[in-house]
Amino acid sequence: MPFDSEIGPVKLYSPAAPGKPWRVSWSPPGMPRQVKDRKTKADAEKLAKEIKGQLKRGEIGRVHRISADEHALLELCRKLRDPKSILQEALDRQDNFKRATVAACCDLYIAEYKDRDSSMTRNDATSKAGVIKETLGERYLDSLTERDIEEWRDIKLKGSNRYRNNILAHLRHLYERARVWGFVPKGHNPAREVSSMKIPRGEPVVWEPKMLESCLKWYQASGKPDAGSKIVFLALGAFAGMRPSEVEGVVGERDGIQWQDIDFIQRHIRIRAEVAGKLAEARYITFTEKPGSGLTKELADTIWTTLCSWIEPHRQKSGPVTFRKCQRLVSPELREAKLITSWPKDGLRHTWISSLLALGVSRDWVAELAGNSPEIIRTNYKRPLPENVAASWFSYRTVI
Repeated sequence: MPFDSEIGPVKLYSPAAPGKPWRVSWSPPGMPRQVKDRKTKADAEKLAKEIKGQLKRGEIGRVHRISADEHALLELCRKLRDPKSILQEALDRQDNFKRATVAACCDLYIAEYKDRDSSMTRNDATSKAGVIKETLGERYLDSLTERDIEEWRDIKLKGSNRYRNNILAHLRHLYERARVWGFVPKGHNPAREVSSMKIPRGEPVVWEPKMLESCLKWYQASGKPDAGSKIVFLALGAFAGMRPSEVEGVVGERDGIQWQDIDFIQRHIRIRAEVAGKLAEARYITFTEKPGSGLTKELADTIWTTLCSWIEPHRQKSGPVTFRKCQRLVSPELREAKLITSWPKDGLRHTWISSLLALGVSRDWVAELAGNSPEIIRTNYKRPLPENVAASWFSYRTVI
């Protein structure tokens, strides 16, 4: 049969006469030559491509595949050809290996963090490393096992599960730094094998309207140079339900929204996909009537007017609406001013969602605006605020 073409190691032969089949030929490893016939060239080429892939993957032919144990034995045999060099390498590693206690590593860890720009980061590392040093300081870092760390976490550490998880996270990072310092071998981090403790889900914490009013008024009268950015941060959380990460961004990961994302004419805020939170999907927070959703024109006008009354005095042509880590300054400032006792996670957003539900806006539309699933809205906000409290949340505004 006349040779026609070749697909890798597989050869195709055209029919010798009309009505004869196409022939596919190949030679598997350790086996005699194989042939198969096909009626058309297209079928022959399809078979040839399949056989080429099978040969490449070693699926056909008599090929001996060694086991993992055999591979390890072969590697050992190769090394034993020069046992002196292997012994010398092991002795050098032993001489260069430095043991260090957890206390010594914690001191180095704190020293590394002392030059960080953020005082909160410095203080967090210093306090958490201090706890690790106090409770594990006498042990050698390389001697700790997964079980040791679990017992330390459950017995010696005191406080909430969230607090203990935070300290465990610092211990994991301490092992990574110790590898750089030469105190533990590469890949040795038993703290990573210890699972974090479960944090029970609590009811969403909502703000009182008077508390929000006091905070906004305080910043308005504070005279701080960055008071405008902080007012915008609070207003977008309270009256647009935006996550703090969507407003200010996340350091090293993504930017927050820009002034260009707020359309003061069409009355909506565009949340770009790279800014969005959990669902990572672009969405619009609209402040117009939505038929069938429960969001009436009157309610939409009230929310939009209230939001604009706080953010428009600080409006810019372009750029970010606030600065990074704004929340880290707002929270301690308001606590120091005795306006709040704590900063509940996403408290402004929780209040916004609960208020919309209380005022009759449908769960599906609230989920659309919030960038959550309807199921999350149902499970997390099943006890909304009284209607009069919700109405007062959206009605407090300043004079532009």
